[in-house]
Amino acid sequence: MKVNRQLAIGNDKYFALDIGNVCMRIHTDRCLAALGYPALSAVPQEFLDSCVLLETGKITTEEWLVVYRKVTEGRFSDAELINAWRMILGDEIQGIHQFLDEITKSGIKVIFFSDTSKLHLDFIYRHLPSAVFVSGGIFSFETGCLKPAPGMYEAFERTYGKPVFYTDDKKENIEAGLRHGWPSHRFVSTELMAEAFRTSLG
Repeated sequence: MKVNRQLAIGNDKYFALDIGNVCMRIHTDRCLAALGYPALSAVPQEFLDSCVLLETGKITTEEWLVVYRKVTEGRFSDAELINAWRMILGDEIQGIHQFLDEITKSGIKVIFFSDTSKLHLDFIYRHLPSAVFVSGGIFSFETGCLKPAPGMYEAFERTYGKPVFYTDDKKENIEAGLRHGWPSHRFVSTELMAEAFRTSLG
């Protein structure tokens, strides 16, 4: 079985794709407004710490909700709290659907590579149209660490090998990709990413 897996990695080409501000716009301000916080700096550190624990799989959604209820002082129902959290996720980035359609038709497999929680990921798969082109994923809540920690990149390589291309909106994550020998592009727009991708393939 191990030999077959190595052959599968060798024969397939994988595109490592971040989600936030690459596939979907991130609107932290919407969540803050729904909860009555004027800015991220006003959010209790205890809750911010619990979000990191949730996204690295170190606490469950229910344990996270306990902290969420506490810092919002019981002013919201659980459904309202979760809805506010999901409001962070916005519309699909312009052009990404067509781009992913094109590259998957060429035989490249798209793999999500994202710092996220299971709670957000479930929403993403239901509401992101271009998720239909995605063949798998490496997620922080499964690896136990966030990008740019080496563990995320190592988990990708163990499962899929080195990607033929990686895009992310965060500079530090792209720098980590380059250190791992990945062809990496900092996402600004779909058009620039597509151009960089075609250039990288020669």
